Amino acid sequence: MVKSPFKTFLIVLALGTAGYVMYNVRKTTPACAKDGKYMSSLADCQAWGVDTAVCKTAVEKAHAVAVRAAPKAETMFQCELRFSDCFESPEGGFTPRPAFCLRPDGEPSEIRYLEYESDRRNRKKTKEVRID
Repeated sequence: MVKSPFKTFLIVLALGTAGYVMYNVRKTTPACAKDGKYMSSLADCQAWGVDTAVCKTAVEKAHAVAVRAAPKAETMFQCELRFSDCFESPEGGFTPRPAFCLRPDGEPSEIRYLEYESDRRNRKKTKEVRID
């Protein structure tokens, strides 16, 4: 039986498209090392089925790291202009809301936040800034 070249072309095209899609999904999806769970808030943590006390502690630790490491913004308006998501820190002022990976031992790791930057056409794009 002779294979048709059109059929072979379609199979190669489908495999190439699937590979391209998988590459982009893996590139844009944040991954946690060592089987961690990716989250940024108490609700995200609870959605993974983690104990509320562990979630609260992890979120507070991540916020404390962000308050120390991230650039400060005095008002909510400035924070919204510079970062994609902000929270009010206990020390006053607003800082970017961190996203992090929760390790199985309950400690946050790979803490990061999204900061806006402009491209050549002066459009806002987000840039991931890793803290740890």
